[in-house]
Amino acid sequence: MTTISRSMLVRTMLVAGALAAAPAAALTLLTEENPPFNYTEKGKLIGAATEIVLDMATRASVPVKTDVVPWDRAYVRAQGERDTCLFSTARLENRERLFLWLGPIATNVWAVYGKSDFAPTIRTVKDLSLYRIGTVLRDPKNDFLRDNAVTDLRPVRDDGLNPPRLFLPHDDPDHIDLWITGLYSGRDTAKAARVPQLKLVFVANEEPMFLACSPQTDRKIVKALADALESMKADGSSKRITADYEKRFAR
Repeated sequence: MTTISRSMLVRTMLVAGALAAAPAAALTLLTEENPPFNYTEKGKLIGAATEIVLDMATRASVPVKTDVVPWDRAYVRAQGERDTCLFSTARLENRERLFLWLGPIATNVWAVYGKSDFAPTIRTVKDLSLYRIGTVLRDPKNDFLRDNAVTDLRPVRDDGLNPPRLFLPHDDPDHIDLWITGLYSGRDTAKAARVPQLKLVFVANEEPMFLACSPQTDRKIVKALADALESMKADGSSKRITADYEKRFAR
């Protein structure tokens, strides 16, 4: 065998070994506008969870493409499409078998807002059962509230529609008394909707958030991403990313 032939053989073996070790398929990552975890700024997808998930993919040598879509659409796609994941979402009991779970990658605070003149005191989640609550379709907050006997939920596709509904007449079928949303994202959502200043009525929950992948996702990809997240936790990089965004979005 010539020197050139031996060299070509070695290179072929190295490439074959690398392909065998690396996940073969690309991964589609679906997300929504939910600062500070995942959101777009000047056309770029950023956020604490976004940076962590993209770093996981880089460390795992998994090529990815991202798509920012309404949450209800992302939720359905991530269950049925091959090699597709969504983030960031809560890992609730009734969702456990719907996805392959990776995380936690962040922790969200669920806050309840009302108009500035909302007078009643909310002490527990169950106290919310007396009111019409604005939510988002297929959002985990719906399940959380129902599990706590809060059933008068008025979901919409876009959370930006909720703040103005607080100011509708009480006899309007779209009127809501309270709105549950993310503590961090709620302020920006209300500002974008150009509603008067709202009142923080109650902090309902602090929920770990995950990367949720379709059951049809290649298990090699899932394992590679899980190992990458562990390495990020071990070297402190995921903690540094989270701390950076917490500074930007102080409560």
